[in-house]
Amino acid sequence: MSVALSNFIHAARWIAAFAVLLAHAGVLIALSDIMVAPHGPLVYVWWFAAAFSHQAVTVFFVLSGFLVGGRVFTAIERQRPFLRAYFIDRVSRIYIVLAPALALTFALDAVGRGLFAGAGVYELTGLEGAYEPSRILTTLAMQQHIWAGQAGTNGPLWSLACEFWFYLLFPLLLLPFARCYSKTVRRAAFCAGVLLLLLLSLPSLRIPFGFAIWSMGALAARAPRPLLRSKSLSFLLFLAVVVVARLAVRGPFVEAHPALHDVADALTAATFANLLTTLRFCEIGFCVRHAALHRRLADFSFSLYATHMPIVFFFWAGTGHIFGKDWHRLLPTPAHWIAAATVLLVALAAAWVFSLATEARTAALRRMLHAAFAMADRRARLGERARWVGQGRAEGL
Repeated sequence: MSVALSNFIHAARWIAAFAVLLAHAGVLIALSDIMVAPHGPLVYVWWFAAAFSHQAVTVFFVLSGFLVGGRVFTAIERQRPFLRAYFIDRVSRIYIVLAPALALTFALDAVGRGLFAGAGVYELTGLEGAYEPSRILTTLAMQQHIWAGQAGTNGPLWSLACEFWFYLLFPLLLLPFARCYSKTVRRAAFCAGVLLLLLLSLPSLRIPFGFAIWSMGALAARAPRPLLRSKSLSFLLFLAVVVVARLAVRGPFVEAHPALHDVADALTAATFANLLTTLRFCEIGFCVRHAALHRRLADFSFSLYATHMPIVFFFWAGTGHIFGKDWHRLLPTPAHWIAAATVLLVALAAAWVFSLATEARTAALRRMLHAAFAMADRRARLGERARWVGQGRAEGL
């Protein structure tokens, strides 16, 4: 991967994570009359910017497919066994953040429910049973919003569950092309992948549709040529699709035709995958200024995504407890803007601190797990050799 493409991906990762945070922090800013009453420029900027969370998650899926799925293609081409190392890397990447994020979620939810019980935030529709300890287990089993409800107030964890299954499905379905494994293993893996995809499709079509979007990113990593060679044209096309989806795919018309959401997501994914493919073949990519800053922000973007929602709920309930249950429904005042800005800053700072103990240690965890499995292999080989030696001596006697 070129330095320019790497810098672009760093920028895309943290911008997408911040877009999700911005959208969820929007619960503190009521804009119910945005279409019927005049407002200041800041209100219109917020209204426009704080509604790209859906597109941001789509970008996350495509980036994940590009980075992870592309490596699966490379591993298959090398014709060396790769599944164990691959699954160690994937599991460690997710769980080193997910498990502590769940602990943070339930701890903060417990404090918030105790302090701000009358705010009505923790009792919203959709949170029934969300605080049951069993939700921790179902979320760790990657079932949130698939076969089980969400864990606490951390609804965004649904995408991690989807991504985990995408990680699993992709190599299983492609293993028939990995000649380094026996025919029996390859056929069994493919059948297991098909069966798993069918089972995950039973609750809803979210998994197969998301997997298709994720696979677009993987294909972008291996495409032999870009559809559009102009990086500027590819970027403008992606922006145009995202903006049109933001402005047009909403309201009563979309409620009557929900398939438009899927069409918009598919177009967003396709145009972003095309942009990544174009940048792969560009000798000179976009000039991303302050590349080091983008990398630092990207380094805790996963932590930001996984931890921001319980923080938003805590502030939402806290402001309702202080200013009144319906305070967040009032037209925005300076106090509303200060509260929203505070949520953004606290969520960013908390995610950075959280990442130092979790996300930043992913490489160390991977090394430890790889070493542990390698040690287990050596012990197994030594045990097998000892059995052969012992058997030979017994036969000699």
